[in-house]
Formats: sequence, structure tokens, C-alpha cells
Amino acid sequence: FLRSHPQATPSQQTVMPTIKDLGKRLKAVTSTSKITKAMKMVAASKLRQAESAMKIARPFAGSMQSLMEPQIVPKEDEEPKGTASVLAISSDKGLCGGINSRVVKEIKIMCDAAEKTQQKMELNIVGGKALSGLVRTHSSYINMSFDETYKGPVTFSLASFLAEQMLSSPSETYTILYNNFKSVIAFEVKAKTYKGPEVLGDSGVFSEYEFEGDREVVLADIYQFNLACTVYGCLLENVTSEQASRMTAMDSASNNAKDMITRIALQYNRLRQAKITTELTEIVAGGGTVF
Repeated sequence: FLRSHPQATPSQQTVMPTIKDLGKRLKAVTSTSKITKAMKMVAASKLRQAESAMKIARPFAGSMQSLMEPQIVPKEDEEPKGTASVLAISSDKGLCGGINSRVVKEIKIMCDAAEKTQQKMELNIVGGKALSGLVRTHSSYINMSFDETYKGPVTFSLASFLAEQMLSSPSETYTILYNNFKSVIAFEVKAKTYKGPEVLGDSGVFSEYEFEGDREVVLADIYQFNLACTVYGCLLENVTSEQASRMTAMDSASNNAKDMITRIALQYNRLRQAKITTELTEIVAGGGTVF
């Protein structure tokens, strides 16, 4: 029996690159390598600034959290009920590894869990990258989004505005989702969840303190201030993680470009040497026929 084999189409055939093609490729990869090296240096400079601001803000946020969290953090055995408001913090720019995709993945898990328990969930997003990753599949959960948040430095005024927007929608719990910075190569997605401000009105809460003025007003102000401090700290943690991840990504890209340049240059030199050898052989052979 004869079996016919289909012949490869011109598009499927492997075409050997010419010296001109390899020269163009070498030039393009070298140019890309210069860009990635420059981006790595910029990210390293921004990382030092962001890490310094983050370390300064940690005691500022921690002082309020140590006072408030024993009263407002839900216990592990408490079942979620009522509306849950989530502030997801991401970045506006890419080329920073997987920090944004991790936040998106965690949000999707939270949305699926809320759907199973039939819990209402409102999602507030900081940064365009998380928004673009959720708008197609989970747009029904998105309440509001904030783009171009990082055009200027992260300030407490910005954090206060975000905290105010969160509290504008009454909810049973308020959760902040962000990238927690550990080191230049280690950061993880972390969630901080607080009960609503109504929990401070329970009997026995801060009963050991004396208040000047209306107790309910003071406690409401303290709750909002604590939420703003927490948002401020989480924003700085996320910005530091972003710059560290971008620096690492650009370093890897620069190393990969260096390896590609070495391989392409080797192939380019081999083809050029082969062409020179062929031309010399033809000249010698032609000279022999003349004499």
C-alpha cells in the first residue's frame, strides 16, 4: 500500500535567516536590552524612596491598629453575613511581574466564595490593572474604580479619600486587599478585614476610657482615622512591592536579552564567516582556471 504524505506548505517550511536578518535582530535585541537596563535603574531608585516611606509609615499605622484591631477584627469562627466592601489595591502600570495577577486571582476567589454563601459584595478597585483583569468576568461586583492614583506620591490625604469612599456604602465588613512587602524578591497578597463602625457602639467597648464630647461621634472619627491609616500603609506596601517586582522583572529581562545577544551574535558571526570562506574559495578557484 502506498501512503501519500502531505507536503509542507511554504509557511510551514523553516527558512534560514540571512546575515541581514540576523543583523536587524541583533540590533533590536541590543536596543531592548538598553531599555530594560534603564527601567531597572529607575525602578531601583523608586524602590529606595518607596521603601523609606513605607518604613516611616509602619509605626504610624501600627499605633492605631494596635488600639483598634482587638475590637474590630472579626473572629475566625464568625460566619460572614451582610454586605462586604472590598478595596483591592493594584498598580496602573505593567511590567512588574505577577503582583497584579495575584490580586486579581484573590479577588475572584473572594467573589466566588461570596456567591456560594449568597453574600452581597461591593468591590472598589485602585489601579487600572486589576480593573482590566476583572471587568470582563466580574464586572457585576465592581462598585467604583480609581485610575491614575499613583501619578503623584502616596499621601495620607489620598488614603483618607479612599477610606471615606469605602465608608460611604454601609457594610457589615470592610476588607483591604494588597501586596504585603517582605523583601525585594518576596511579597504576598494579604487581606485586612474590619467590622463596620457599628461594632464600637456595643457595651463594654473602650469602657475603660473617658471621652470628651459625644462618645459615638468620637468613636466614629477614630474608626475612620484607623481605616485611613490602614489604607495609607497598604498603599505604601503595594507601591514598594510593585517597584521591587518591576526591578526584578527588568533584571531578568536584561539577563535574557544578554543571552539572546550572545546566541544571535554567534550565529551571525558563523554565517558571515561561512560567506567569507565561500567567496574566498570561489576567488581561488577562479584564479586557478585563469592560469
